[in-house]
Amino acid sequence: MDWLFVGITAVIAMIALGNWRAALYACVLLDVLRDPARKLTEQQSSITTVAVGLVWLAALAGAMNQNRRELALLVRRYPQLRTSLICLVIALAPGMLVSLVNYNNGWILAAIGTASYSAPFIGVALGYLWPRRIDDVYRWMKLYTVVNALFLVGSLLEVLEWDVPGLGGLKMKWIRNYGADIINLICGFYRSPDIMGLHAAHVMMFGGMIAIRPQQRFKWAWWSVVGWASIALILCGRRKMIVIPLLFIVTYIVLFAVFNGRRRLAVSFSLIAGVCLFGTYFVADEFVAENEYARFASTIASEGLERASRSFTEIIFTTVNQSGWLGDGLGTVTQGRQYMGVVTQGKDWQEDGVGRLFKELGVPGVIGMLVSGALLLAAIRSSFFAIPSGHPVSSL
Repeated sequence: MDWLFVGITAVIAMIALGNWRAALYACVLLDVLRDPARKLTEQQSSITTVAVGLVWLAALAGAMNQNRRELALLVRRYPQLRTSLICLVIALAPGMLVSLVNYNNGWILAAIGTASYSAPFIGVALGYLWPRRIDDVYRWMKLYTVVNALFLVGSLLEVLEWDVPGLGGLKMKWIRNYGADIINLICGFYRSPDIMGLHAAHVMMFGGMIAIRPQQRFKWAWWSVVGWASIALILCGRRKMIVIPLLFIVTYIVLFAVFNGRRRLAVSFSLIAGVCLFGTYFVADEFVAENEYARFASTIASEGLERASRSFTEIIFTTVNQSGWLGDGLGTVTQGRQYMGVVTQGKDWQEDGVGRLFKELGVPGVIGMLVSGALLLAAIRSSFFAIPSGHPVSSL
């Protein structure tokens, strides 16, 4: 099964070199199929998960090869992008050197770490080149939303303990102890609660954007999808994923108000918040005994500030004390590195976030990354203010 999936992915990757726009639609389907395909194999090899990256790389290569002039124009228009990319390379250099020196096959860690930190620039390039009209963007979001909304059914099937192949985690059961509660973190057809929560959050955000589009038909159906995704989001049991749509709503309203000053948007997203709250109530009362999921999700408000404060103090100091000022090397705590057969040193307890930055890049690398990120945000800000007021693309 795994090599069949890899073979199909390789064929699509070759097609992507010529028709990279079609490949981006195929990536949506491959992304949701790779986890159940991996679970159905005896070894559950990580090659099934990694293989989809080949299609993205092939699409990027095809896009860059066919649109060299457009990319050159992008860099000339926003010179901060070039400087940001240079700062990124400088920021990754110390961590890359540490991995190459300290570990056998350390180049593998350096490669997956570099790919992870380069993702924003890949997104900027493909996002700039791909849409030829605004409908292209909405068409892709609709495909993503519908496909993942269907696969999120696995979350409900897992809660109901249905014996369906492809449900649950990879050779493990995810739980979290919180007070007197033992919370089962639901994966559904995805490989982990984090991945399911991330997709559920994106379904909510994309579904909401589609629903508030003035000319969109069947708005009630898209609002229903948003509500359904909110249920799956609560069931994943990952608070950092639950926060994503909330931050998105606030950011979207602020940005839209800057460009348009419309009250209708605030009303629309208030409706999203109401649907999310209804989803939480529905899960608590109908599907979950003793409301443990709802209780845990509600701690975002009571513990969120404390956790954020601890992330920027205790986690940073502990990581620097354990790993030193240069860190333990690029890729040492990047997701997926545990399947690459490279033995790292020290305790790899950091998750994605500020702890991972100091662990992999060290203090010099973090400083370079901050500069790179600031320049990238400056380029994005410049592009926002280049959009005429009231232009259809401003809603995106």
